[in-house]
Amino acid sequence: MPDKSVWGTILGIGICVFVLLFYFFYLQLRWLKYIKIAEELQAEYQSQGLFKTGVIAGSSYDRKYTIETREIAVGKGSSTWTTISIDCVNKGIPLQMEGGFFKTFPNWKYAYTMGDRKERVFVTNITLQNVPVPLEEKYKLQVQGLFQEIVLLQHDLLNKGHMRIQQDQISFTTHGVLKNVAAARQTISLLIKVAERIESSLVI
Repeated sequence: MPDKSVWGTILGIGICVFVLLFYFFYLQLRWLKYIKIAEELQAEYQSQGLFKTGVIAGSSYDRKYTIETREIAVGKGSSTWTTISIDCVNKGIPLQMEGGFFKTFPNWKYAYTMGDRKERVFVTNITLQNVPVPLEEKYKLQVQGLFQEIVLLQHDLLNKGHMRIQQDQISFTTHGVLKNVAAARQTISLLIKVAERIESSLVI
């Protein structure tokens, strides 16, 4: 009979195979859900391989959008996040706003732009490039005006995610997988409203 070490190896391999099969089955269910959501949105589902959820790509009111779910490493484990991005021409500064900004609107602790920042390390000053930088006072009133009306209508959604406004697109990231087509449409509609306000003014 095999000794204990052999049984331990067999058991370990069995557990690994079971976990992989379970995860693969879970991904299959997610693929089917995303394919159905894509069909209901009249969008395209784009496969990214066996162990990725895939991307939903479509357009709404002449704006292209994508929906992507990714596993992001957090400490020793991982966390699932879904990002919906939409085209937008932003002639102002890039912006990032975490959910806390909208939860107690406007909480400037959770709003920032990207740029260079100097920090002192031991006895030397170093410059960090393309890192979060607090908003200057001259931008705060303009940013508040940009979201004032939208927060009143979409407060529950906004405070659950992270919004990023770049030069050519807006994205909104939330924790977990996309649940249904209604959630997708709500977020796409939100991003379209923000894009329209950005493109119709030079507030930022």
